[in-house]
Amino acid sequence: MYKEIDMLENVFKHFNDFQKKSVPLCAAENVISDFVKSPLAADFQERYIMGSAYDFTMNDNFIGAEYLLPFYKMIDELGRELFHAKYTDARTLTGMNAANMLASALMQRGDNIMILGKEYGGHASMKPTFERLGVNVYDAPYNLDSYDFDYDELNKQIKEKNIKFLNIAPSDLVFPHDFNKIDDSNCVILFDYSQLLGLIGAGLLENPLDKLKNCILYGGTHKTMPGPAHGIIMTNNDKLYAKIDKDINPKYLRNIQTHQVVSLLFAMIEMKYFGKEYQSNTVKIGNILGQELQNRGFNVVHRENVFTQTHQIFIEMPQESMTTLFNNAVKEGITLNTKKKPLFHGGFGIRLGLQEISRYKWNNKALSTIADILSEISKTEYDSAYVQNLIQTLPEKTIYYTFEPYDWKKLYIQA
Repeated sequence: MYKEIDMLENVFKHFNDFQKKSVPLCAAENVISDFVKSPLAADFQERYIMGSAYDFTMNDNFIGAEYLLPFYKMIDELGRELFHAKYTDARTLTGMNAANMLASALMQRGDNIMILGKEYGGHASMKPTFERLGVNVYDAPYNLDSYDFDYDELNKQIKEKNIKFLNIAPSDLVFPHDFNKIDDSNCVILFDYSQLLGLIGAGLLENPLDKLKNCILYGGTHKTMPGPAHGIIMTNNDKLYAKIDKDINPKYLRNIQTHQVVSLLFAMIEMKYFGKEYQSNTVKIGNILGQELQNRGFNVVHRENVFTQTHQIFIEMPQESMTTLFNNAVKEGITLNTKKKPLFHGGFGIRLGLQEISRYKWNNKALSTIADILSEISKTEYDSAYVQNLIQTLPEKTIYYTFEPYDWKKLYIQA
């Protein structure tokens, strides 16, 4: 009767079939639990709230906004507990939206900013984002051998070039940066740690908020932090937050998608109770899979037999081999990423992410099977039937590290 409904059913079927059969190894995606998903269907998204947890007044709000304020306050409390942040602001819509808000609120035309360049693993959108505001952008000095900054040259250039902001937004990172080596006395450090928020919140990686005074931690909340696609900004610096607070809304945003904010709160609650076990497993299986791949002849980046301290694995290979593996992965439904940058020695490679299969608690046997699959599809002529048979032996995609099943709608739907 309604052709669009029939079309939607068909689209959903294809999407769900792919998700069920795919091998999820994309480092930028994750899966959320029923607990975290439940507020997305609640009566929050149509509602408005202006201001933050720190400056809310009814003078600037619609009647009823006061009943949304407790969600902000709970996020603030969990931000202090998980991230040691004096201020936690969840009004921005995505990680990139948070970057735009920060740049608009803090930077002036003609300011000098240094970034982690995309050739060295930095987010590709950062340079055009800042240049659009009339800011002068410089790439931070980088040491390809150590997969990290050249800290001596970095601190030298910050002074010589009068750098006011250092933006570190890694998309590709297997070993964390050393915050102790960054001098923030003359500039503001902006960390877009979308890729690493879950690892930091669980205490597995050092938190820049614990090390640096002129520092803002921000990012998207749907990668290692298994929450909705939303944005978050955190800092301990009073002056910096004062500049940001008044500008986010209503100056730059009106509706802050409250259903996403509440879903993020649920994700932070989940992280409090299950985050450390979940993130520890992610790093653990990353190193197991790295060794399995190394055993099969892949050139996996490592330091002293450690393949990763994050959720990512780097495989370096010639361009032709990379293209072959990727094209075959597309055919077989294996979600990995190609990389074409100097960070991957030789200029080419594959990035794998472990955070989603970690959520499913896939075991060592499954990791060995994944290594066999990647080994087979790395061949120009490979056996697709063999690959599909291997994929069918992988465990179910059951979400762990969450609360026991419950009808969470009872929280917000009255009888």
